[in-house]
Amino acid sequence: MSKDINIRTDIQWDKVSCLLKTGIAGALINLAGDMLAGWGVRDMSLPGIEGLVSHYLLLSDRRIFWSAMLGLVGVPVSAVGHIGVYKLLRPYSRKYARLCGVGIFAAFTFGGSGVHMSSLASAFFYKYMNAASPQTALTASIKFACYFSLPLYAALLLCMTISTYAQIRALATGLSPFPRWCWVFSLPVGALLVSPISLFGNHAVVNAIAVGVLSLGNIWMLGGQLLMLGRVKEKRKKPST
Repeated sequence: MSKDINIRTDIQWDKVSCLLKTGIAGALINLAGDMLAGWGVRDMSLPGIEGLVSHYLLLSDRRIFWSAMLGLVGVPVSAVGHIGVYKLLRPYSRKYARLCGVGIFAAFTFGGSGVHMSSLASAFFYKYMNAASPQTALTASIKFACYFSLPLYAALLLCMTISTYAQIRALATGLSPFPRWCWVFSLPVGALLVSPISLFGNHAVVNAIAVGVLSLGNIWMLGGQLLMLGRVKEKRKKPST
């Protein structure tokens, strides 16, 4: 009983709901940026990486710019939703809440202004390198990405792995206000659900969704927890018999 009273006191349901909704809005903004960059048909006659990135050569400078700006705004705003997740875990486990906070720190530090912006900078670099020297464009662009994007990707991936592990572990072991099966509302599960879209062929909309797979995974996570939040809140309001 004392644990339930502590949870009722510590969780500010309306505030958490607002944080999750803000995070979903940010994830949608980021998804728009991803799809803006990914929308295009690849040149399947080109081998390997060259074929995978071939549609970037057809992107206008304006599309690259707006994709970068949408990610710059969307990633940190989506991280606000993860603060809501943190606040849901903290009354149950400060350990897992702190580990979840590692991902929040990474999203604000390495996300929009780092990983997303540098990725679009690499696409911009590749586009103009190809115009100047098609023979060396891919090699120079890969080197550019390794120097300026890869360290940010590595830092973000490490932090998000720690955060995702903590969130799934907390949910699966009952250290949250949700039923244990709600661990399915996590970013990797959402991303895996969307990933098979790439099997539908080389089409602009398919490629655009494939680029936004992590944003869609984020929407799945935050949306699922927002849905369950309302149900758990109503259940706790009912008097026990």
